[in-house]
Parts: sequence; C-alpha cells; structure tokens
Amino acid sequence: MFEQETQKEKNRTWFCGFLTVVFFIFLVFFVTFYLRDITLYQTIIFAISLYTMTTMGICLISKNKNKTKINENYRPFISIIVPAKNEEKVIESTVRSLFEINYTLNGNRNYEIIVVDDNSEDSTFSVLENLQKEFPELRSLKRKEKINGKSAVLNYAIPFSKGEIIAVFDADSKIEPDFFDKAVVHFYDETIVGVQGRVKITNASKNFLTKFQDDEFSVFAHMLQLSKNIYGGVMQLAGNGQLTRKSALISAGGWNEVSTTDDQDLTVQFLLKGQYIQYAPEAIVKQEAITKAYPFLRQRIRWAEGMLKCLFDYFYSFIFHKKLSFLQKIDGISGFARIVVAIIIWIGYIQAITIFFNVNYTCFMPVSISNICITPLLFFSVMGAGLWKYCEKPNLWIIIKILIYWFFNIFWLLAAPVGFINCIKNRNKIEWDKTEHNGV
Repeated sequence: MFEQETQKEKNRTWFCGFLTVVFFIFLVFFVTFYLRDITLYQTIIFAISLYTMTTMGICLISKNKNKTKINENYRPFISIIVPAKNEEKVIESTVRSLFEINYTLNGNRNYEIIVVDDNSEDSTFSVLENLQKEFPELRSLKRKEKINGKSAVLNYAIPFSKGEIIAVFDADSKIEPDFFDKAVVHFYDETIVGVQGRVKITNASKNFLTKFQDDEFSVFAHMLQLSKNIYGGVMQLAGNGQLTRKSALISAGGWNEVSTTDDQDLTVQFLLKGQYIQYAPEAIVKQEAITKAYPFLRQRIRWAEGMLKCLFDYFYSFIFHKKLSFLQKIDGISGFARIVVAIIIWIGYIQAITIFFNVNYTCFMPVSISNICITPLLFFSVMGAGLWKYCEKPNLWIIIKILIYWFFNIFWLLAAPVGFINCIKNRNKIEWDKTEHNGV
C-alpha cells in the first residue's frame, strides 16, 4: 500500500548524516578543549540560544493571523484512529469523548472511530466490545503481531479507514466537541496536508512534574507553533490531536515504523515533498501528564532517540533540498536537535552560577561573561513573558515556574546520551516503551 524507500538507500542517508553530525560535535570539542579556546563553543551557545528564544518570542509581539485559505463549509469525512495498548483504565472515557464531537454533515455524524487494540495484555479489548453494544458505529480492531509500536498500529488501521482525513488521538485523550470544526477548515487550502491541534494537560495540579508538563505543552510548545506560523517556519505534528490527508499520508509511505517520534518523522516527509502543516490553536485536545520521574525519563529517552534518528535520516535531504528556503532548512534542523537546547540552557545556568559565586574554573580556558550570561537572560525574559501571556492565572509564581521548568530540563541531560545509544542500537528496529496511563 505504501511507497517505501529501499533499505540500502535508508542506510546510506542515515550513515552520512550520522558521520556529519558526530564529526561536527568532535570538532567543537577539539577546538574548545585541546586548543583551550572556547570562542567557537560560546558562539554556538549564543547562536542557538538567540535563535530559539527569538523564534519563541515572535508570537509575543506579533498578531497571529491565519495565512491559509479556509472555508467553514468544507466538511470532509474523517476517520479517527486511536492506538490502544493496555489502556483499560482510560479507553472508555476517550471513546465517549470522541462520540461527543459535534461534526456533522446533513444532520449525520461525519466521522468514524477506529480503535486498534495493539496486542494488549489487559482487558482493553473487552472494554471496547462492551462499548460497541452502546455505540454500534464504533469499530474495534485487534492487532496480534508481536512487534508493537504506535506507527505500526496506525499503518495497520489505514486500509480499514474510509475518511479523506485521518485524525489521530491517544488513548487518554479528552477532545473538545468543536475540535474538528476548528481544525478541518484549514484543509480547504490544498497546500496543507496536516493540521495540529493544541495539546493541554488534564492533571496539571497533581504535582510539580505535571505542572512542568502543562507549561511545556500549553505554553512553550504553543508559543513555538504560533511563532512558526507567523514567520513561516516548520510547524510540526505532535502525535495527539493531529490530522492528515489520507492521500498525502499514503504518498509519504505512511508512518515510519522504526521511529519513536512518528509525528516528527511524518512532518519531515511532508516538508520534503513541498507539503505543509498548519497549527490550529483553537482546536483543543487534553491528555494525561506523567506523574512519576522514572516513566517521565523513559519518555524523554524515547523522544531523544526519535529526534536523533530524524536528524541522521534527513540531515542531508534537508541541507541539499533545492526547494526548501534557508529559513526552512535552519528551522528544520533545529527542530531535530532541540534536545540540545535544554543541555545548553543548563550549561549556561551552571556557568552563570560559577561567575556569581566567583568559582575559578577558567584556569584552562578564557571565558566571556557576556556570552555565558546571555542564555539564562534570554530564557528568563522570553519564558516569563510567555507564561504571563498564556497562563490562565498569571501571577508572581511565574518566576518559580520558570525555575521549575529549568530544573526539569535536567532530564534531557540524562535522556540525550541514552537516546543516542538507543538510536544506534535500534537503527532499523524499534523497542517500544509505551507510557502508562492511569486515568484522572
């Protein structure tokens, strides 16, 4: 059904991208430590910090105007696909939420719901069978293959779908009734092949970790998508609450079954074909945040692995693509490597503290105070303004929230090296580590 690139071609492009990135990292460390000159290192920190904070801050000073052609009378039929593996605690509430979506044509429901049980070991499929008695329109499929993974589940469901548009929701989702009314109108523009809704957190008040994730999704990710919409950057699909044209999806080869960040991978495949994603902030979907540190770290390791795979797989395709603008190339590469931003934030933070407490660690290399301090200053100013503008109840606790967000970025310091190892180890396969949902 899907057009697939040969394994030999995949291996060649991955290897070239891997060698280039690793060589660049080695070069930076060589110049920094062997030659005892951190000018190059500081310049990279400054450039990445400035670019990231500038792109996020654009939405704070600009009016977010929709650039796509929309037609509110455009109502294509939609196939909703929900991958579910061991989701007995949450799948019922998600299905009920989906049936409450108000999206009709000529008085009839204009969408179908397909839930795929991915070889669950709990009572997920039994719950779905009981729900079918109440909702005969619900289609529940049971996938028995031993190799698991969200991408494989989504590809498995495509032949059973009838919709012109494919919508993907996680098994713990709570969807606003007007979600499709707000999102689908963007598909009237034929250049748009994907639309991403705004993700929020349902259990943000549980603990500090869930508050961090709420800020990450509903504020920072929201700011980044809004800004990209303004300056023409590479907007991304985010997994939950994403819609794609079925025809474009099939042309792209479907979801990459060896990627742990299938949403980012699909975004890149679309972009390389001259197709684009639109962000629909009015279309809201809510999901459950991870409540404990170790599962949260495992999620970040999975994300790091997927981001690095994308970086290695598509680095050369981006750099030498003739139809992509310079801005799109820079924006795309920075999207692959955004795990580096969290690491650089911490480096700047540590260096600023050493200066404040007059710790002499510069005996082997010179240090420029202006370059070291620019990262935390940019971070605090942009994030503070973003929290004040997009939080529902802005107050002076924003300063504490920034510090908390900064602190939790330390997870990336642990996730990045493990993700790098997994990226090499699982180059042509996937070890799926699914997030557990408990229901809220």
